[in-house]
Amino acid sequence: MQPLTFLPLAVIACVLLIHSQSRAQETAAKAYEKAYNDILDEKWSDAQKAFAGLIKKYQKSSLLDAASYWYCYTRDKIGEDKEQVFGCYRDFIKSYPKSKWVNDANSNMVRIAYQLDREGKPEYGEIVKGLNDTADEDVKLAALYALGNMGSEKAYASIVSLYDQMPSDNFRSKIVYILGNFDSPASRKKLGEIALKDPSTKVQKDAIYAIGNSDGPESVDALKQVVRSKAKAELRTAALYTLGNTEGDSAATFLGEIARTDADVTLAKAAANAIGNISTDVASRELRRVLKEAVDLEVRKAAMYALGNQGNAVSVSALKDAAMNDPDDELSKAAAYALGNVGGEGAIGALEEIAGQSKDPKVQEAALYSLGNVGGDGPKKFLAQIALTSTNEKVAKTAVFALGNLSGGHDAGLMLDIVRKAKEPEVRKQALYQIGNNSDDPAAIKVLGTCAKEETDPELQLAAVNALGNTGSDEAVPILTDIARNGGNKRVRSTAVNALGQIGTDKARAALLEILEMKPKGKE
Repeated sequence: MQPLTFLPLAVIACVLLIHSQSRAQETAAKAYEKAYNDILDEKWSDAQKAFAGLIKKYQKSSLLDAASYWYCYTRDKIGEDKEQVFGCYRDFIKSYPKSKWVNDANSNMVRIAYQLDREGKPEYGEIVKGLNDTADEDVKLAALYALGNMGSEKAYASIVSLYDQMPSDNFRSKIVYILGNFDSPASRKKLGEIALKDPSTKVQKDAIYAIGNSDGPESVDALKQVVRSKAKAELRTAALYTLGNTEGDSAATFLGEIARTDADVTLAKAAANAIGNISTDVASRELRRVLKEAVDLEVRKAAMYALGNQGNAVSVSALKDAAMNDPDDELSKAAAYALGNVGGEGAIGALEEIAGQSKDPKVQEAALYSLGNVGGDGPKKFLAQIALTSTNEKVAKTAVFALGNLSGGHDAGLMLDIVRKAKEPEVRKQALYQIGNNSDDPAAIKVLGTCAKEETDPELQLAAVNALGNTGSDEAVPILTDIARNGGNKRVRSTAVNALGQIGTDKARAALLEILEMKPKGKE
């Protein structure tokens, strides 16, 4: 029997102490969670009592700093004497200078100090004035946001004063953000000055974006001033795009003028793009003017693409006019494609008119492709008509391509009608290939089989056989096998064999083996 071993009393005491501390921490955490839930429920009195009890009972808890902060916070919310609450936050910061809650406490102190200053206790106003260059930047930021939330004229004056004193670009950017939240002519004027004069390009840009966050003619005027200035091109460009986000007719008219007349092509293009963000008829009319009057082709193209994104009646009319009459072929084509992105009955009507009346075949083709992308029964009938009646072989083939792209355009019966009635052999071939692209439709394979066996035109017959191979479907195997065995001439039979090889399935390979074993036909 092993002798009993006894632990030293010191070790036992240490273990018991660790266990006791662990349980205390666990109990403190539960108490903190319960008190914090009262904060979330805005039960300020209950939370205050709970945090006061936690602070008294758990002096060694790791949550003591958080509990101390929330204790001050609840006193603030209950509406206790401001000076006592101010003192509570100040004592908290002295006791826990490294706590994560220090910035929040500083922010609250600034707010209370500002209120006390307005109530006739100027000594508390010194905390606002005390943000000098030696203070910690996090503390300054906390105070800055507190001032911004007050939103008064005196707070605004204090923030402007801080801006004038700050060497830090980062801090001035934060001040610019706060100034953007002051909805007043004075703040927009100050932001305009910053946008033009601050030594940091980043701060200047931040000021431009801050101006754009507030509505009103003062904002538009401030941004116009930046555009007209001799500032860097990137700042003027930022002001142009910011103007485009203001949704105002005054801004649209100004941007149109810049797009038409500015000698800097990059800025003129930016102005045209910015107009596209303004969804009014005035903006569309300005884009139409730019499209007609701008000297540089790239600027005109920018206006054309912006019109395509607007999609109203004015933009449809302008794009149609450009497609039909613009002297630049590339822009005319692009206008037809842009109409396809607009969609709707107005755009469809315009595209059909362009496809039917344009004197440029390339523009006609662009309009046909756009109709194929728009979809619907109307474009389907129109495309089929062009395929059957156009005297331009390439235009007619394009109509067949567009039908194939059209949702619901894979209509074997419709394509067969084109095969039988189209004027040009190449158009009829293209219709056969489009039927072959619809491999999931048994009716399409049946139509191809009929053409492959009965068509009297040798070229169309070969096109039908190749289209059967393109389907990749086992449904085509028996048709091709029959043609390979019994086709009218050697070329057709050989093409059918190649088509079986293109299908490449087990069924097709079995058919090829059977063909290899059959007796050759007599000489042709």
